[in-house]
Amino acid sequence: MQIVTLGPKGTFSEEAALNYQKRITGRVAPEKIKFANIFDCLQAVESYQADRAVLPAENMVDGIIGLTFDALIEFHDFIKVHDEVHVNIKYVLAGRMDHPKKVKKIFSHPSALNQCAQNLEKLFPSIIPVPVASTAEAAVKATEEPDVAALCSPRTAREYGLHILHENLADYPNNETRFFVCGLTDHAPTGNDRTLLAVRFGENRPGQLHEITGFFAENGIDLTFVQSRPYKVRPQEYVLLFEMVGHKSEPGLKKALHQIEQTVRQTNGWKKVLGSYPRRQKEENGTG
Repeated sequence: MQIVTLGPKGTFSEEAALNYQKRITGRVAPEKIKFANIFDCLQAVESYQADRAVLPAENMVDGIIGLTFDALIEFHDFIKVHDEVHVNIKYVLAGRMDHPKKVKKIFSHPSALNQCAQNLEKLFPSIIPVPVASTAEAAVKATEEPDVAALCSPRTAREYGLHILHENLADYPNNETRFFVCGLTDHAPTGNDRTLLAVRFGENRPGQLHEITGFFAENGIDLTFVQSRPYKVRPQEYVLLFEMVGHKSEPGLKKALHQIEQTVRQTNGWKKVLGSYPRRQKEENGTG
């Protein structure tokens, strides 16, 4: 199975891809994992260059990763969420130096910096962290400059041969990120599933959100989140995202989706099911 995920090598996305790979195939094969940006990952699946794309979807501290949901909305005619992977997020500070007092600069991904903001402020009050494209890029910079430290995963620190200067820097120790596994089809029902739905009204009318959520309520559908994303092709318009418990094939959910379809069509809008997929729990690290 060919998997593509958010690069470069050493990211939490790679860890999620390896965990998924081990779950499906029973073994870890890093050579079967390629790297790209989020949109190119979905393009690779659409063009049959990859079987699955593993993309970050939601962090328990930072919330949803908007770019992933935007990409799913754009590719909704071709790509579906097929599965999910949960990864425990642990951060360390790592660099070439042998003591934390020698750290002059700290680099990391903006999300990582947000998730460790309180601890970084306590430990390094005089250093303003510098955001970069990924925790792996931060690790690369730490290998190149003697006074630079990277905020990254323990695995990434080991991957780049860095000394770990501080462990467990996340402000919330149970921090985790949920990743979507995307493919050309969604998943068959398992009896414990979620469904992701995107809705865009063609014109705004009072009470539309109330009406939509009413359809879920009357059919006994439990919503796990409701979000809005800017609709990229029309300024100041939005797409509503609903995630719910249940598979799109279940009678109650099928009825609610039909009711929503009829309502949205009256405004010249659209409704798209972005996938139904198993509701997973955090699993053991499969990367070794």
